[in-house]
Amino acid sequence: MELRDTATRKADTLAALEKHHDVWLATADVAGRPHLVAVSGWWDGTDLVVATRASTKTARNLAMNPSAKVAHGAPSDAILLDVEMLDNIAVEDSADLCQGFAAAVGWDPRDEGPGWMFFRLRPSRIQAYQGYGEIEGRDVMVRSRWVV
Repeated sequence: MELRDTATRKADTLAALEKHHDVWLATADVAGRPHLVAVSGWWDGTDLVVATRASTKTARNLAMNPSAKVAHGAPSDAILLDVEMLDNIAVEDSADLCQGFAAAVGWDPRDEGPGWMFFRLRPSRIQAYQGYGEIEGRDVMVRSRWVV
């Protein structure tokens, strides 16, 4: 397999984030105990917006510790994001987010019952690699800035 340059990795990353909406979200409580869950995410062009119930461990962890990690894909085509939660909002208080999220991921949290929240996650680092040959040079975003 031919190795991709950074510009191609960035383009592939953006395409995957816009097209594929199921990701793994890892959070931790203040003691550092990790929690991993599958969530639906909407890439709005700058941030990843995820939805979960306010009562979940994920929501509690993000409230205590806004740093998290997101993983997409498989080891043969991985995208890893280091993120910070910017804000959260109840789904019933944000019609615009509901519309964008539902259009992107195919379901609306308002239809799932009460207690759902949106969490806006801003990436500070994004890594993208297809197999072990691309691990070197895998950063496409560093300190919230695209490398290319």
